[in-house]
Amino acid sequence: MFITSPLEQFELNNYFGFYLFNYHFDFSNFGFYLGLSALIAISLAIINLTPYGSGAKIVPQKFGIAMEAIYFTMLNLVENQIHSSKTVSGQSYFPFIWSLFVLILFSNFLGLIPYGYATTAQLIFTLGLSISILIGATILGLQQHKAKFFGLFLPSGTPTPLIPLLVLIEFVSYIARGLSLGIRLGANIIAGHLTMSILGGLIFTFMGLNLITFIIGFLPITVLVAISLLEFGIAFIQAYVFAILTCGFINDSLNLH
Repeated sequence: MFITSPLEQFELNNYFGFYLFNYHFDFSNFGFYLGLSALIAISLAIINLTPYGSGAKIVPQKFGIAMEAIYFTMLNLVENQIHSSKTVSGQSYFPFIWSLFVLILFSNFLGLIPYGYATTAQLIFTLGLSISILIGATILGLQQHKAKFFGLFLPSGTPTPLIPLLVLIEFVSYIARGLSLGIRLGANIIAGHLTMSILGGLIFTFMGLNLITFIIGFLPITVLVAISLLEFGIAFIQAYVFAILTCGFINDSLNLH
């Protein structure tokens, strides 16, 4: 099984389909990998909530240290980025931010497995996430502040003649922030996968020319390996950036700044 085109890795392929109540449902590679990422996130949440048994070790091992690192990283992020309002505690959004981070993180990681599928490379998915967060943050702001929420679109001290123009600019900026949240994630994942796919294809073709090029080809392979390791770092960074910008949306809705 070989990928003949760099874009082939982003194609949707149906594994099977079935009818239910006169509706046809398809189970695709996107659904499989998204479900697998969600299953990992749910499993990690259950593990974190499970009390230590009699056989548990007081000093955590590598897995426990990794789970604690993710937990405290997200907890510190929420505490620093989401400031509590008069009626809502910022820490109440920690489960949502943790779940969002873990889901995106393992979606990115699963996409780096050879012949895997990167669900976060589908802009319809990342845009769906970002638009949902934008709508949710807007509803939260309206629920907390009622009409005062629209003051978010009017900077203080604005001259009266400039109010319509600045309100329009702030509104467009508000929408653009929500859209850029998903576009940034999808574009970075797509760019990384295309880079590895194209370089890998060029190296494979170059090494297949003759014995000399086959030997020389091991040098660019080290570059490809380095880029692959870099992609794991980018996968983590993009999940973290998505989480921190989501915290910014929630904080703006709670505190109007």
